[in-house]
Amino acid sequence: MLTQISPHVYILPFDSQRDRPNLGYIHGEKFSILVDAGNSRAHLNAMLEAVDEAGLPKPEIALITHWHWDHTFGMHAFSGTTMTQTKTNEILSILTKWEWKPEAMDERLKTGEECEFCDTHMKIEYDDITDIKVVRADIEFDGNLTLNLGSVTVEVTPIANPHSDDGAVVFVQEDKVLFAGDADTGDFYKLDGGYDADKFYDYITTVDKIPYATYIHGHLAPMTRTEVSALRKEIGETDL
Repeated sequence: MLTQISPHVYILPFDSQRDRPNLGYIHGEKFSILVDAGNSRAHLNAMLEAVDEAGLPKPEIALITHWHWDHTFGMHAFSGTTMTQTKTNEILSILTKWEWKPEAMDERLKTGEECEFCDTHMKIEYDDITDIKVVRADIEFDGNLTLNLGSVTVEVTPIANPHSDDGAVVFVQEDKVLFAGDADTGDFYKLDGGYDADKFYDYITTVDKIPYATYIHGHLAPMTRTEVSALRKEIGETDL
């Protein structure tokens, strides 16, 4: 079931057991969009069914925040247009060549191309890992992007962050809601969940110039600016 965050913004809440992140839905008068496409066809379909049950229009665009599997492996099942920044599409291009067999997955764990946390949760989400299919986004962009959905303005800003080598935040201007992907989380690929302090503080400095009131992390409940500050203080005290 969708949770309404603000007049134009809804989410399908995250599921930690299956590593399903919050999926966003932004409703405009002209058209509506998703924020991220989920970790599988089943996850995406759960989102689309929830949108339909809420009596909302079908989304025409899925906007991807970053390349990680839990945000992108549902892209192939989306009937509309997928969109992301060029750097994300470049990484997805590499993943389209990966084999989805136990032997190939084991080898990627050995080489460090894949991390254990993601490998474990893929096998929870997928009964048959050969069902995994990775695709590039239909449209890619460089730099900032602004979308006019009709009485709703969505600003997409690529920002360097401690979680991944790509990453963009999605700001719904009229509602003052910011989708951050997983940008406040550590790097599971290079630092085993740890943080690069410089990237962390650079991200905070940049993102907090955006006048958001509600902050949506991929795997946490929506937060106020005060709650975000408390989270970052905790990270600084324990992980940096």
